[in-house]
Amino acid sequence: MKVLSVHIYHFGVLQDCKLTLEPSHLQLLFGENEAGKTTLMDFMKCMLFGFPAKNQSKRRYEPKNGNRIGGKMTVEHPRLGRWTIERVEGTKVSGDISIYDETGQQKEAAFLTDLLDGMDQSLFEGAYCFGLDGLQKLDKLTSDELGNFLMSTAISGDRDLLEIEQTFEKKQGELFKKAGKKPVINEKMEKLKEMEQTLHDYRIRNENYQLLNEKKEQLEKEMEQKAVELKGFQKELGSMKRLFELQPVLEKYKQLKLQIDTFDAEQMVFPENGIHRYEQWQKELSIVEGELNYLSERLLSIEEEQTALNIEERWIENQKEIKQLLNKLPEYEHLQKQLMEFERTVSHIENEESGITEAIGETWRPNELQELELTLTSINEHEQMLKQMLNVKEKKRRLEEDLEDSRVKLEDLEKEEAELKQTLLPEEEFARFEQEKNKTQRMVFPLYAALLPIISAVLLIWSGWTSPNTFVLSCGVVLLILSIGITLFLFKKEKSVSGDTLQANQKYLADEVNRKQWIQLSAELKHVNNVYMQLAKQLDFLELEEARIYDETVLWAEKHGYTGDMDKLLLSGYLDHLYKLKELNKQKENVRQQVKEAAKNSSLFEDAAIHLLSILQIKAGEDLKEAVAESNHALQEQLRKMAEKELLDKNRIELFQRKEAFEKKSEHVYNQMGLLWKEARVNNEKDFYLKGEKVKAYTESTKEWEMTHNQLRSLGISDNGIESMAEQITDQYEETLQLMKSCEAKVEEWITAYQSATEERAKLDWEMKKLLEDGSYSEHLHRYELMKEEWNQLVKKWAGYRLAQHALQVVKEHYQKTKLPAVLESSSLYFNKITEGEYKSIIFTASNEMLLVKADGTRFSPSELSRGTAEQVYLAIRLAVVKNAGPAGFPIFMDDIAVNFDEKRTKRTMALIGEAAHDRQILFFTCHSHLHSIVPSVPLIHWPSHSILAEK
Repeated sequence: MKVLSVHIYHFGVLQDCKLTLEPSHLQLLFGENEAGKTTLMDFMKCMLFGFPAKNQSKRRYEPKNGNRIGGKMTVEHPRLGRWTIERVEGTKVSGDISIYDETGQQKEAAFLTDLLDGMDQSLFEGAYCFGLDGLQKLDKLTSDELGNFLMSTAISGDRDLLEIEQTFEKKQGELFKKAGKKPVINEKMEKLKEMEQTLHDYRIRNENYQLLNEKKEQLEKEMEQKAVELKGFQKELGSMKRLFELQPVLEKYKQLKLQIDTFDAEQMVFPENGIHRYEQWQKELSIVEGELNYLSERLLSIEEEQTALNIEERWIENQKEIKQLLNKLPEYEHLQKQLMEFERTVSHIENEESGITEAIGETWRPNELQELELTLTSINEHEQMLKQMLNVKEKKRRLEEDLEDSRVKLEDLEKEEAELKQTLLPEEEFARFEQEKNKTQRMVFPLYAALLPIISAVLLIWSGWTSPNTFVLSCGVVLLILSIGITLFLFKKEKSVSGDTLQANQKYLADEVNRKQWIQLSAELKHVNNVYMQLAKQLDFLELEEARIYDETVLWAEKHGYTGDMDKLLLSGYLDHLYKLKELNKQKENVRQQVKEAAKNSSLFEDAAIHLLSILQIKAGEDLKEAVAESNHALQEQLRKMAEKELLDKNRIELFQRKEAFEKKSEHVYNQMGLLWKEARVNNEKDFYLKGEKVKAYTESTKEWEMTHNQLRSLGISDNGIESMAEQITDQYEETLQLMKSCEAKVEEWITAYQSATEERAKLDWEMKKLLEDGSYSEHLHRYELMKEEWNQLVKKWAGYRLAQHALQVVKEHYQKTKLPAVLESSSLYFNKITEGEYKSIIFTASNEMLLVKADGTRFSPSELSRGTAEQVYLAIRLAVVKNAGPAGFPIFMDDIAVNFDEKRTKRTMALIGEAAHDRQILFFTCHSHLHSIVPSVPLIHWPSHSILAEK
């Protein structure tokens, strides 16, 4: 099986992480500390075998944000194909699992066993998925325990087998020991013996108990018969007592019935709630009459208020004109403010114009500014000309400075050249020195010409010396003597000639130096003269260019109406001042036009106001605004009076309508009161009240009698029974009293007899209880059987542990004879490769003690090894188990197992793991990036940077 991809929904700190893996060979998953490598490995384990339960010590990786843990993993099986295992937290402890292929076909959870090739979680965690925590278990074991632990790992993949074997021995000791007393089975055996003796004693006491029980049963039958008879007498006595308890109710019932019979039921006709209704109509009538009196007074008051109002019609007639004038008043005030603002604006513009005129030093009339054309095009043309002129002047200034520098330099060089030329020798004398120099050079004997014969002579001497030929040696000696003599002769001759010419050569050499300086200075003088001429030509050209630009400026001035000083036109910023003057002139004209318009509108308002005030008979005065406000105030007063008059008219109409409605209502009330008299069959108010009281007494008596009757009926008494009971408690009271006393005497007699029987039964109970003080025979027998059953269960449990331990021992012996040799052989080979032949093999002794054999035959126990070497032994055994015990091709997960290895053994370990990955997938999780340099051909996956991480 191969792991192809992983998608983590939520698992610890990892959220929405995706990772794609190679289908085979070794792969390094690199991540820094706390990057989630161990979390990723545990996620893969959970996808295969489920999430751990909450009561287990293993971490569940529940997300902090409350989401459910889960994800999916795609695997490929060589026989079953590619499948996706999806597992999320759900109803099951291990999570809800879904298995489906690329086409969407789904399988049951049992199909996962086929994909895993029968791999169980114990073997997987022991041999196929391990890390540093598994290696650290070795530090806590003794030599024997370490041997057993490693053998258990070889069998099952982890130390579970060793722990199970120890658990079996512990459980057996807790249940039973031959000479022990504290084990559970031993204690149960002692208690069973004690309970057998107790049962024998209780068997005898049980026979006496049966006789007393039969006597008690006979007495209880007699008591039941007496109880039935007593119940009949008590029922009759209860009826009598109940009759006397109901005596007040029955007497009231009888009295109310006699009282009702005194009334004539046919004459008891009266409207329902007649008195109450009549009084309500009286109250209504009183209210209506009060309202009528108030309305009459209010109508009279309104007529007086209308008479007091004095309305002048001229204000109402000119209402529209007054409002229009008032609405225009803010506009008039705004016009006055505008006029003042315009005056300040004109003053500000004139001040600004004066400032600009003073700055440019000339005055421009408005008509001249209007004729001056300053469009964007003309301004742009002027700016171009100005830039050109400024550029030309700047270049001209720099050329003039360079020309002056060049002139000064040229004069200095001419003076220096003339002075240096005077120091030179005449041409005839310089030519004679040149001829003598050439002759001297021809007479000089070259050094190499003297050295060549000497070298040849030395070679001949060496050749004769190394060979038996003495003639060659002799010739070499003769040639060496002749060469030295000739060289000395020529050297003396040359020295005498050079002494005569030394003085002449010094003078010649000084002249030669001066001549070279003069030639260089002449060339530099020529160059500086050329530069000076070029600068002069460029200056002439710039003057022509300056004249051309000035002509263009004149043409521009004629074209656009400029009549000012031409020199100022070429000054920077001058045209901007003119443009500003032109704009200010326009603004001043616009403001003056606005002043005329505002003055015109203000005059129209003043004329209209004066005319209206004359119609309203109001003096205008100096403050026109105050007069307009006064007219509006007077108008509002008249409008208020008009609105008040209209409101009074409206109220008067409403009051008339209300008065008519109350008059109709008064008539209706009188009619309703007459109907009540008619229904009560009376003609006046006094008879109505008298009959109402009589009918009320009859009604109350009837209701009270019905309530008493219903109360007795609620007790379950019939109508005939009520009449009979009322007769007995009133007319037949003495006879009823004697009958109740007779029943009470009979009841007391039977109660005394029943109490005697009860006391006799209590005596029998006490004697029977005495026999059962320590429990009954059946109870002890039941306890004995229960304890015996518990003892049998414990014995079966002990036997099960015994058989399981025996079976485990058989498995270990079988494994030691069959598979253990192959595992030891493979692990020895792996350990030998890791240590590069330092250790030869791993063996197990007859006492299950593991020993490590070095190349020289020396044996070591695991406790004598260093920590790193012990971990290498552990790794070798794990890889051997994978090779010999587990399913072929199942992937292996390793988490930084080489942390404690040195550099050499780390390289050999990684090479060994690479060999193991030829036929399976191995995922090596690490935080050490240098491992990739050890195995550069192995793919390195950076976690989580090479994964798709939506949220981290």
